[in-house]
Amino acid sequence: MRVPQDSLPDRGPVIVIVAVLSLMLALCIMALLPNHIVPRYGLLVRPAASHFVMGDYNRDTGHVVSVAPGDTPRVFVESEEVPGGVEGFEAYLARWDCATPSRVRVVLVMDAAVPAGTMHQLADMVIAHGFVCSFTGIPASD
Repeated sequence: MRVPQDSLPDRGPVIVIVAVLSLMLALCIMALLPNHIVPRYGLLVRPAASHFVMGDYNRDTGHVVSVAPGDTPRVFVESEEVPGGVEGFEAYLARWDCATPSRVRVVLVMDAAVPAGTMHQLADMVIAHGFVCSFTGIPASD
């Protein structure tokens, strides 16, 4: 009677090494996933930011003055129209006089069609009272 011989090679240690390496790889992946180290796909949403933002100002000592173009430019303090336009604006400045005028900020908002002379006239009035004068700009659109 013939005795069958084993012709298969002994690969037991190789199978054990591959199994251990697979287990280590699975553990590494499970450790990396909750740590946000892997790349993420999708959209990254950030809050809107602009270097054109004026920032906040104290409404007790800050005033926004808007000027609309025209033959006689119309002046608005906050949302109230100044009677008399540019000449009537002097009365509003007298109302804001205080012990520390350098703490009062007047922000001038003007349309591009407002003449430069009107802009300078209003800025001179504000500075003559000792207030801080600021201008706002509109960013160029593409």
